Amino acid sequence: MKLHKYILIFVWVLAFGNVFAHQDRFITENCGNVKVRIRTGFKFEEIEKVFLLGQLAEEFAKQLNYSDTIFLDFNHYYIGNCEPDYFISFDKEDYGYENLLTENAIVIRQVARQFDAQTTLKLLEYAILNSEHIKLSQKSIKYNKNYCQWKINSIDTVLIKKILKEPNSIQLNNALGLKLERREEDFEYGILYYLQDNKYTVFFRNYDKTDTNLITLDNVYDWIKFDDSSVLVFDTDSSFYFVNQYKASNRHVLQNIYDSYYPFSSTYFVTETDEEDIIVDREILILIHTRDYKEITFIYSVEKDELIEDEDVYELIKKQ
Repeated sequence: MKLHKYILIFVWVLAFGNVFAHQDRFITENCGNVKVRIRTGFKFEEIEKVFLLGQLAEEFAKQLNYSDTIFLDFNHYYIGNCEPDYFISFDKEDYGYENLLTENAIVIRQVARQFDAQTTLKLLEYAILNSEHIKLSQKSIKYNKNYCQWKINSIDTVLIKKILKEPNSIQLNNALGLKLERREEDFEYGILYYLQDNKYTVFFRNYDKTDTNLITLDNVYDWIKFDDSSVLVFDTDSSFYFVNQYKASNRHVLQNIYDSYYPFSSTYFVTETDEEDIIVDREILILIHTRDYKEITFIYSVEKDELIEDEDVYELIKKQ
């Protein structure tokens, strides 16, 4: 029998009731004078993205000649879309959480499903240039939305939303133009992405250290890397591209999967087999559990660049 090699990716989007059967966690990192923290539920790609934002904020603060402590606090609303909320204060209180600050500092809090560079830098720029005004005008407010029960200090949130609608300054655009690569330990060559101009570009780095850009996206929702030269990059919770060292595929949308509340890369596993009666060479199986307990199976063919729904493949695999 001729051997056929394929990759199986089991992707579990958990039922709605199971999502909350665990404890959210805090992940923190220092980027010079910028402290970054994200509260989230699973190993979302948003973790890597906010650390890029921390590095970007550090560089922007240098441009603005601000060397005091800055605290970027991201509350990840990962169970669906929400209207983002933003808060700016100058204090050191952490409102029931473990305090990371020993003295008063600029504090920028964001509650959103995804976080972006432009919003973060706009909030930071205003805070740095108006720190004295913030100290005088901030008030204690109650915030009971998006699974947050806070009593926090902030300037007027209406003013904050107005700030975000203002045109970018020249300095802000210059900072957005900085190029920052996703963290990957001992990365020398292969496939990766970088943040620049509020977008994410997937690229391939050759052995000679030259880079080839493959695709630029508004967002990276998830990042499933198979090896040095191939990756599934999800730009939303229901659409993806397959990218190898030469090109990016067409955009493929997973239809009728409802809301995806779980990162695709958290519980996938990769294996190989020679059972040609199941699946042909270089195809990827994506199995999704929706919140109404329905199983949906998609098969993506790398060679054909096609995505199909197949209800029988998973049963065949379980019998092997």
